[in-house]
Amino acid sequence: MKQVRLYGQNDLRIDEVSRPTAGPRDVIVKVAAFGICGSDLNFAHVGYVGRPTGAAVPLGHELAGTIAEIGSDVQDIKVGQRVVVHPMKEGNRIGTGDPDHGGFAEFLLVREAKVGDSIFPIADDLPFERAVLTEPIAVGMHGLNLGEIKKGDRAVVLGAGPIGLGAISALKYRGAKKIVAVDVVEERLERARKLGADFTINPAKADVRAELEKYYGTVPRIVSGEPLIDCELYVDCAGHGPLLQQTVVMAKDAARIVILARHKDVVPLDVVHLMTKELTVRGALSYPTEFREVLDMLSDKLVDIDPMVSHVYDFDQFDQAFKIAQDPKQSAKVIVRV
Repeated sequence: MKQVRLYGQNDLRIDEVSRPTAGPRDVIVKVAAFGICGSDLNFAHVGYVGRPTGAAVPLGHELAGTIAEIGSDVQDIKVGQRVVVHPMKEGNRIGTGDPDHGGFAEFLLVREAKVGDSIFPIADDLPFERAVLTEPIAVGMHGLNLGEIKKGDRAVVLGAGPIGLGAISALKYRGAKKIVAVDVVEERLERARKLGADFTINPAKADVRAELEKYYGTVPRIVSGEPLIDCELYVDCAGHGPLLQQTVVMAKDAARIVILARHKDVVPLDVVHLMTKELTVRGALSYPTEFREVLDMLSDKLVDIDPMVSHVYDFDQFDQAFKIAQDPKQSAKVIVRV
């Protein structure tokens, strides 16, 4: 079967490897579609995924497909069932360091397979190319859960790449009153508006704080009376240190800030603002409990997620797909059909 493996910095190869075989508690998924994640782009850029350079590592962790084989002890899963895969559950590090198995492949081994844990059945009318979005939206949904999202909250999403777009769709689903998206790429802001962002700001063209003051208004800081942005929740999907620093300074008392982005540098934050305004700052990683809620969201069709997808390619066009995924002006979520 075909499988994409990383050998070193920007050295991705489509290899022919043996099709995996299921153990007693495992299943084999015939992959129908997969998404290219920012993590995959970063792994390719640095040249490794927790293993020495030169050791071939399979990539890919956003995928959907059908069950092709089940182990003798597997329960409640049937051959032919349409599913999405949670890549980080028991015994699995799919596409994030597993030496043998990744989602950029024709078939995938899922160890210790359990329904509602590593395997989630999907509706017959949910296209595989949209089911793939379960994982990136779940990242945003987990951030909202840690940020204690409430219906009627006003929110700012910093960064409108695939994760930021997923967060916007999740905010719409969870009943946010107003959503502002911030990004320096106009094409991303256009997608954010199509997904449901009520207002967008390009920091390259306008001052973020001034624009937020005009849109959300201000409330006085308790200890000083300083005007602060009247917004409850900030979701950092940008990974830009100065923007996070500005957020801490302009956020109102008791605001919540969730960091979903990976910051490459250490970011000093003003602890006086953190303390005196009683801000909550949370990091968010993965999606331990969110897959089911996201699948419910996709089934309900209350939010149009189509603007998240910019390109769909076939597997034999993988090199082209991966290249376009690296260009934020041209791409959002790039999907590959298998």
